[in-house]
Amino acid sequence: MKKLHVLLAASAMLVASQANAASVAGFNSTVQAAYTGYAQDLAAAAWMNPSNSAESHSSGILPFGIQAALEVTALKIDPNAAQWQAVGYTDSSIPMPRVRLSAGIPFGLDVGYMNLSSKDLGIDLTGYEFRMAFGNYIPVPMLEANVRYHTSKLTLTDMEVKNTGYAVMVGANLPIVKPYIEFGTVKSTSSASGLLANLQQLNETNSTLALGAKVELALFVINLEKSTVGNKDLTTVKLGFEF
Repeated sequence: MKKLHVLLAASAMLVASQANAASVAGFNSTVQAAYTGYAQDLAAAAWMNPSNSAESHSSGILPFGIQAALEVTALKIDPNAAQWQAVGYTDSSIPMPRVRLSAGIPFGLDVGYMNLSSKDLGIDLTGYEFRMAFGNYIPVPMLEANVRYHTSKLTLTDMEVKNTGYAVMVGANLPIVKPYIEFGTVKSTSSASGLLANLQQLNETNSTLALGAKVELALFVINLEKSTVGNKDLTTVKLGFEF
């Protein structure tokens, strides 16, 4: 976590210092490209991926369900990109550990929450999702489906990235392993203060794709997921408790 925060802060300070040097003659295109790439990477890392199977939490023995989990999503990056070379970051991925909570009530309605927060390190990531399952209306045994709305926000020194998106998931409700696939779209925007505010901010929409499986072992669950946000690749591992 500390390594990640130092990296984010160093990148922001680098762009700010370069933007200040170019303030009289206009912003250098290299600086703008580095900032845009930086914002795009952060938006993908902050995306609230599904990290869950297609059936609703209220489909079990009880008319409601709860899941509490720890997950790590690793964003694959290009260490040769300007924003990472400038701070000497040579790893090919950025890990984002977070807490994930979700709950379901009857009628196939689920709500979810994720968080990665450290006031001392200046990082705060929050996300919310609302899902509605409609597998009961599909006349195919063990086939589940849902629609999802999600929003997330990552804040750090002088910068904020927001995501808002929609998605549709289908999957198989098998006894132990529950595979799923989700297609969606997400709009990502950034805002900044100080010298960073003078740079052009991120405002783009990307398609999303997630392919994964949930393994149920008594009250414990394991999720393995590969996903994309535009051309950004992510891998997620989640360990949780569910009833």
